[in-house]
Amino acid sequence: MKPFWSRLPPGFHHRRIEERGLGFHCFVWRGRQPGPTLLMNGCTHGDEYEGPIFLHELVRTWRPRQLRGTVVVVPVLYEASYLAGRYVSPLDGKNLARVFPGRRNGSPTERLAHLFREQLIRHSDYYVDFHSAGAAYEILPWVGYLTREREDEVLRRQRVMAQCFDRYWCWGAPYLAGRTISAAYELDIPAIYLEGKGKGDVAASDLAAMRRGCARLFVALGLLPGRVQLRPQRVTREGAVAEEAYLDFQHASPCDGALMAIVKAGARLRKGQQVGIVQPLDGSPARVVRAERTGRVIFARRHRFLRKGDGLVTILPWP
Repeated sequence: MKPFWSRLPPGFHHRRIEERGLGFHCFVWRGRQPGPTLLMNGCTHGDEYEGPIFLHELVRTWRPRQLRGTVVVVPVLYEASYLAGRYVSPLDGKNLARVFPGRRNGSPTERLAHLFREQLIRHSDYYVDFHSAGAAYEILPWVGYLTREREDEVLRRQRVMAQCFDRYWCWGAPYLAGRTISAAYELDIPAIYLEGKGKGDVAASDLAAMRRGCARLFVALGLLPGRVQLRPQRVTREGAVAEEAYLDFQHASPCDGALMAIVKAGARLRKGQQVGIVQPLDGSPARVVRAERTGRVIFARRHRFLRKGDGLVTILPWP
């Protein structure tokens, strides 16, 4: 079955994609010449605002005259989560980035994953998912992708895509099931994701990095004419431990409580140094959480309330 945009004439189009009460607004640019299809979305999680803000800006202002191929944009993928301002779904408590490929007759989150995968991801040649640290955390912004079992054309193209976003550091990690880019991986579609700063806001530096990166990406993929010079980021990490990418489980809070102190994203720490102080709700002595390894903080808690098990920081080895 061909995608709905294959029937659209050249120009800019808006469609509502919906099935049994779940759906999203989709915007499509169709070129006059044949070329690849690039899919981009924001708001896989409802409290991540960088994607929606940047992609809505693109929807309002971008009208390319020499487009080859198709660009498909979904600024807000999970509307229920976005309107609730929640990382997980208010409909079933599930994380959209953990349920792909989804199920047509599953829970609301599983159904949305299935709809997005089958109607959009499956029919794309390239895919970009715009993420961030959300409202509760702060990130040292990066561009990432899933590494492959061997060197192949998909991995090569992903590295090219990542190099377009040269104001971020770069992180490749092994496959983990359940994510949007996992769905692309399973379909052999080159895919990257972006992680913006977060903190419940949209940093001007992130918007500038996304504008520059996408302008370069459109040229690098052949959607627009021109040439772009690409080279690996100064910091490029291709890790071997897939679970590293589950950021919110490291340096867990030992109890429910108040976050009295926390290091900032970007800080360099040695193993054993203090990363945060948690005050238990029962008034017992404050608990100090210490670094489990030496490296750089790439992800740090900003919300001051804590439940037992909430991650405080993620530390990665750093060159």
